[in-house]
Amino acid sequence: MIAIRNMSLSFGDQVIFDNISFNINPGEKTGLVGRNGAGKTTLFSILTREMDPDKGDVSLPKNYIIGYVKQHLEFTREMVLEEACLGLGPDEQYEEWRVEKLLLGLGFTEDDFYRAPEELSGGFQIRLNLVKVLAANPDMLLLDEPTNYLDIGSVRWLTDFLKAWKSELIIISHDRHFMDSITNHTVAIHRSRIKKIRGSSIDIYSKIEEEEEIHEKTDLIRKKKKKRPGFLLIPLSQRRIWQG
Repeated sequence: MIAIRNMSLSFGDQVIFDNISFNINPGEKTGLVGRNGAGKTTLFSILTREMDPDKGDVSLPKNYIIGYVKQHLEFTREMVLEEACLGLGPDEQYEEWRVEKLLLGLGFTEDDFYRAPEELSGGFQIRLNLVKVLAANPDMLLLDEPTNYLDIGSVRWLTDFLKAWKSELIIISHDRHFMDSITNHTVAIHRSRIKKIRGSSIDIYSKIEEEEEIHEKTDLIRKKKKKRPGFLLIPLSQRRIWQG
């Protein structure tokens, strides 16, 4: 289980997380939602220890490996297949067939295996990064907009692959249909806090909307009470009686 406890983070005057706590349990596939700038990618950076919160902590199981598919591109091998095989562990160097299967599933051809990664289009370079992470068989996958630059066939293949994924994963995606077809839980970052439910992004946004309506009605009642004039009690000795 991954446990985030009492975590807060601010950038200057902007509060990103305000004392948040939640768990990711074994086998959970989670969609992460929130407005742009709410802190979704920042949360990924904290989970991978690339960034530290101002307070609180993240607890991971011992020897737990997180695979994070980034948009940043950096290649060190001369051929696509060699680069993709970097995802294999030290004891898996003879499992090149598994990497080839991943490459073919994401739209590469066998001729592409022997091209330089730098020759690929930006979209295929990102797919190559995805293959490296999938080949590593991490304990958790962090996927930030994984369908960007994928064609329909590759999206279908990736959807089936992630549905069969047995371990944990967290997905950020503007394609809610893609995300909801894979995930069984949803975490929303809203007003610098965290809300987690078992269900889809549609379910959590409906719940947030319902809570916002209750909040607005409660706030309106409070303001009306504050503006309502009170009654002033005047002692009998200070009252004047009008006599006509």
